[in-house]
Amino acid sequence: MAWRFVGANFDQMHQNRNLERVRDHPDAELVGVCDERPETSTGSLDRAVADLGAPDAAVFSDLDDCIAATDPDLVLGCPRTADHAAFVERVVAHDVAGLAVEKPMAHTLADCDRMLDAVGDELFVVNWPSTWDPVKHTVKRLVDEGTVGEVREVQYYGGNAGAPPEGSWFYDAEDGGSMLDYLGYGATFSTWFRGGDLPERVTAERFVPDDLAVDTQSSTVCRYDGGLSTLQTNWRLLSHPWETEPQPPTGYEVVGSNGAISTRERGAPIRVTTAERPEGYAVEPDELPERYGDLVSYLIHCLETAERPEGPSDPAFCRAAHRVVETARRSADAGEALPLVE
Repeated sequence: MAWRFVGANFDQMHQNRNLERVRDHPDAELVGVCDERPETSTGSLDRAVADLGAPDAAVFSDLDDCIAATDPDLVLGCPRTADHAAFVERVVAHDVAGLAVEKPMAHTLADCDRMLDAVGDELFVVNWPSTWDPVKHTVKRLVDEGTVGEVREVQYYGGNAGAPPEGSWFYDAEDGGSMLDYLGYGATFSTWFRGGDLPERVTAERFVPDDLAVDTQSSTVCRYDGGLSTLQTNWRLLSHPWETEPQPPTGYEVVGSNGAISTRERGAPIRVTTAERPEGYAVEPDELPERYGDLVSYLIHCLETAERPEGPSDPAFCRAAHRVVETARRSADAGEALPLVE
């Protein structure tokens, strides 16, 4: 059986890669694509049509027309972040088996709740590209196995050399900036590494250059019962980390009562230090199950097995982690530490 996919909107550049995964999966078929706001797209509908060989009859400029005409099983959505909630509400009004939206889950915590209310029990996945990275799953396994003891802090540093393309919606005050672009990664994956544990208080600062409407740098300090974690974002790195790892390197440091795990050391995808082995050692990433190969494989797995999304793919989990992002934004606006919002 071939599961029928629609790719809707290209505000996130990741949409082109998502649709390539549809093309490459033996049990998937792309039946329609649409872009309702090409003027804000950072991906490319035209490139997708050319690369994927989509016929003219499968190309639309309206989401509802696209779904009604193509009768998909699954909808992959990449609208701009502020439009996620409305997008999900429109999709679930149709008879589809499931849908996914690109990270972050939403612009605000209230939008997260709108989305969860709309989907009910329907299959709904949030696509964090890092979810398909074996390094992250291996770190999670090492933590769960007690390799470094009780987690006391997670340090995260994420960013790029500027959100591409310059001048896109990523630079709009409404839903742009490095904090919204990258803090969700740090908040979501640090919460995953900590088994769902959330901070009690959050303090955040942003740096907004005089010539921009959004921050290019942010620092968030999370206060837990047993220590502090810091989550930093930066759009002013010298290179994009997916091209050349910058200095300082991006990634995570998980510090426990008996050691630490780093994904930020050059020459080793994962480095572990423990009290028993203070000199440290490198760990090669685990080979992941096929379902974690990419977003399309995961969606098809969930449909065929009736398994619910888990970890960073689970919108309820993402909503919990987004409490950190929401509190950080409010803290930066207020200029003071705030208790974690509900």
